[in-house]
Formats: sequence, structure tokens, C-alpha cells
Amino acid sequence: MLPSFLLGLKRLTMSEVQTSQPWLERIASWRFLAVLIVLYGIVFTFLMRGMGGAPGDNQPLDLMFSYSPEQVYANLAQLGEAGRKTRILVSSTLDTAYPLVYSTLFAVLITLLTRFLRLTHKVWKWLALLPFVILAFDLSENLSINVMAFLYPQTLTALAQAASLFTSVKWIFVGLVLVSLAVLALLSVFRLLRRQGRGA
Repeated sequence: MLPSFLLGLKRLTMSEVQTSQPWLERIASWRFLAVLIVLYGIVFTFLMRGMGGAPGDNQPLDLMFSYSPEQVYANLAQLGEAGRKTRILVSSTLDTAYPLVYSTLFAVLITLLTRFLRLTHKVWKWLALLPFVILAFDLSENLSINVMAFLYPQTLTALAQAASLFTSVKWIFVGLVLVSLAVLALLSVFRLLRRQGRGA
């Protein structure tokens, strides 16, 4: 009785792993990747234009690895009232679309490369979800900064510290995803070269 139960549990677990990201497997195609790249370019261009109104020496908090509450409020003060309103508008629209696009792009690219390399272990399946961890922390970062910009000059020290944590974790996962993509890309190149060598 027990062995049959364990066998059924094993089959169920394997089935769950194989179908853990069925939607990602369905949408992942080179054509869709090309669409995402074009969309990324469009959103990125408009996002940079939207952020162009900020003073040149006032680096966006999103691009820092971490920051103190003092840096947050110095940044918001330098933006001015009009700049803070623009920040909230851009962050609520373009800077929300941007992480949605790039996280999907990364996830699709990882899925395509692991499929090409025939990497079927569950570790590689879960790797494709890392970009959505970036998405979660990026959106949390944006929301935190928007709340502080909206309530300025009220000082929310704990929220500023949380925003900095969200930003740091975001960049850590960006690094992990980029390293993973670099490794997968190199393995794909080696696989292509080996195929060509056999064909010759």
C-alpha cells in the first residue's frame, strides 16, 4: 500500500514539475521574442524621454544599487513639485510597462535557450521564473518611491529603507539572470558549432 502511494506521489510531483510553467512554454517562440525586443525598444525610448525632465545630476533612485532615506528625500526635493508629479505619472505608466516587458523578454529567452539545449531538469524550468522576481521587486520599488513622492514633504524613513532594499534585491536578481543568460548563450553557441562540425 505504501509503495503504491509513494509511486503515485512521485508521478504527481513529476507531473507538477513538467507543467509548472505551461503558459511560458506556450508563449515562448523566436517570433514572440522578436516582438518583445521591439516593444522593449519602444518602451525604453519613451521611458528615457519621460525621465529626461529631471536635473542632470539627480540620478534616478531606480538606477542606484542602494540609497539612504536622506538621499531619497534629497532626490525628491531636487525634482521639485512638477518633477515629483512627472515622476509619479511616468512611474505609474511607462515604468510599470517597462519591467513587465523586460521580465517577460528575459523569461522567454531563458525558456527558448533551455529548450534549444534540451535542458529538462526542474532547476532550468524554475530559472525562467527569476525575471518575474525582478518584476515583483521593481514594482515594489516604484510603488514605494511613488508613495513618498506623493506624500512629500512628509518623511517616511521605514518606507525609504524598504525601497532601498527592494532596489538592491532587484539588482542582485538582474545580475543572476544576466549571468544565467550569458552561460546559456555560450552553451548554445558551443552546441551550434558542434553541429556545424559534425555537418562538415
